[in-house]
Amino acid sequence: MATIYKRGEVYYLNWSQDGRQQRFSLGKITAREAEKIRSQKEAELEHGVRIIARLPTVNAFLDSYLDWYKAEHPTTHKKAKSEFKAFRAAFGNRPIDKVRPAEVEVWKADRLSTMSRETVGKEIRRLNTAFKRGIAWEELDANPIARVSAPRGVRSVAVRFYTQADMKKLGKTPRGELWRFMAMTGLRRSEAARVVKSRDVVKVGKEQRLRIESVPDETGVGRTKSGKWREVPLNALALKCLKNLPERIAPVHPDTLSGWFAEDAEAADVGGTLHRLRHTFCAHLAMAGVSLRRIQLLAGHAHYSTTEMYAHLAPEGAQGAVDKLKF
Repeated sequence: MATIYKRGEVYYLNWSQDGRQQRFSLGKITAREAEKIRSQKEAELEHGVRIIARLPTVNAFLDSYLDWYKAEHPTTHKKAKSEFKAFRAAFGNRPIDKVRPAEVEVWKADRLSTMSRETVGKEIRRLNTAFKRGIAWEELDANPIARVSAPRGVRSVAVRFYTQADMKKLGKTPRGELWRFMAMTGLRRSEAARVVKSRDVVKVGKEQRLRIESVPDETGVGRTKSGKWREVPLNALALKCLKNLPERIAPVHPDTLSGWFAEDAEAADVGGTLHRLRHTFCAHLAMAGVSLRRIQLLAGHAHYSTTEMYAHLAPEGAQGAVDKLKF
C-alpha cells in the first residue's frame, strides 16, 4: 500500500516493500500530481512491474539524498547542498531520465565561463556520486551525468607535510597516538575508520603488517580508492601506538575523524588537515631514499603520477642529478 503526506510545501510518498518501509520526497508538486504518483506506485506494487520512473524530478531525488546525507555526513551536509545548487537551478524540475548528457555539457561550459575548473569539477563529481548511490539503492535507472567528464583544476602547489617536530606536537594531543599511527601507515581517513586490530593486523614471517583490503558493500562503502588491497609493515613505534588504541582504532565516522584532527592540529599549532598525515608518510619515505615505486605500493596510489609529487624530496634531489652532467 502506498500513501502520501505533506510536510510544509513538500509531498512525500510512503510504501512498504519486502518488509521495509520506504519514503521519498516528491518535491513541491500539486496535490493532484502527488495523488497520481501514489496511485501509480500502488499499481506498481500490486502488479510487480514498474509503471513510472523511480522518482519524478532531479529535485525530488536530491531532496531525499540530502536527507540521507545529512544523517551520514553531518559536518559536510551544507557543502554538498551548496554544490548541488547550480545544477538544481538548471535541471531541478526535470525528470531525471529526461536530462540528456549533451544538455549537461552545455551547462558545464556555461559554468566554466564564470567559475573555476576546480569548482565545476567538484560539483560534477558530487552529483555523480549522488546519482550513482541512487542506482545502488535501486531508486534510479540511469545516471544523467555518467558520461560527463569533471574538469580538473590547473592549480599546482608543492606538497605539504609535517616535520618530526610537528608530529611530536601532534603526539601530545588527546588523540595523538592515532595521528602518529596514521602518519606511520599512510592510512586514508576512510580506511582508518574501518581498521579492526584483531582482523587487520597480520603476521608475515617475523613482521607484523597492517592489511588494508578493498571490501565494498552494495553502495561502494569500504572500497579503497585504488580498488586494490595492500599491506604496510608496522615498525616498533607504530606497534607501540597501536597498543594504546582501541580494538577499532577510530570508531567514528570519517567526517568526525577530520573534525577531531582539526581540533588537535589547532591545539598543537601545526595547522593542516587530516590528509596531511598521509602526505607525511609518503614524504618522509621519499626523504629516506625509498623508491617511488615502493612508496606507490605502500600508499596504495592507483596512479604513479600521484606518487611523483614526492620525487623532489629524494635524498639526491635535482641538484645531485644535474651535477652528474659533464658536457
